[in-house]
Amino acid sequence: MVWRWVRHASARHEDAWRERLSVLGPDLVIHGRPGLAMIRLEAYSHSASLLRRVAREFGGQVTRIDCARLVAEGNAPRRPLRLARDLAVIDTNGRWPPDQPTPRVLLRIASAMAFGTGEHATTTACLRFLRDEAATLGPGWTMLDVGTGSGILAIAAEKFGAAAVTAFDNDPRAVAAAQGNARRNRCTRVTLRTADIFRWSPGRAAYPVVMANVFSEILRAAAPKLRRATAPSGCLVLSGILRGQEEETLGTFLQADLTLEKTCRRGKWVTLKLRARSRAPGRA
Repeated sequence: MVWRWVRHASARHEDAWRERLSVLGPDLVIHGRPGLAMIRLEAYSHSASLLRRVAREFGGQVTRIDCARLVAEGNAPRRPLRLARDLAVIDTNGRWPPDQPTPRVLLRIASAMAFGTGEHATTTACLRFLRDEAATLGPGWTMLDVGTGSGILAIAAEKFGAAAVTAFDNDPRAVAAAQGNARRNRCTRVTLRTADIFRWSPGRAAYPVVMANVFSEILRAAAPKLRRATAPSGCLVLSGILRGQEEETLGTFLQADLTLEKTCRRGKWVTLKLRARSRAPGRA
């Protein structure tokens, strides 16, 4: 049984609400559009008592939801989405329009309860940065995907030529969805697992490409680990950053011996592409 908490709030205070509700982690969803004065806060949990405590402290309503109906709605056909001349996304039962040239990389991603189907500004920016970076790399490059969600970035990396991709998420439901998407796209070089970034250790592994599309609070807290996981001269892409959090997040990573290469701002979201210096701190 799944429960949902809903509350409306002023869009001006979105950053503050993210901080207040950080205990909900990936179960928190914020809906809003540029120019609108209000946002809708939602959280999903199997624990009715948790959401009722949130409602007592912050207001809002808690209701039981019909999971079967939500899944049916979530799997409704999506329109094909072209992200670049050679990159596009369709859903599981989608068909590419026969009157348009088929892109070289066509990802088939299910509309499941896992983040990342290509429409969100953060996912789009990450995919475009990944595409551009892959074009500069020779054979044998590898990638780490932190907070993989639907697995779309990991799958795209293999299609762009990665020899191996390691991806993890702290939500087993997301990992299951990502595994399904990997099979759907006939991926053989993507390894997916459930892991908490705060308990995960990069060890001595270092990747030419690291993608991390999670909340900015998590990015800042995990900055030392993400830096160690990025190979010398490697690319680190950070997303899930609100405009009001951009300066603090960037400052954290600049202090970690990275340089800013590109910034993508779309609506309220920011994606950063950083470059590691020739030697990562703490490595021989």
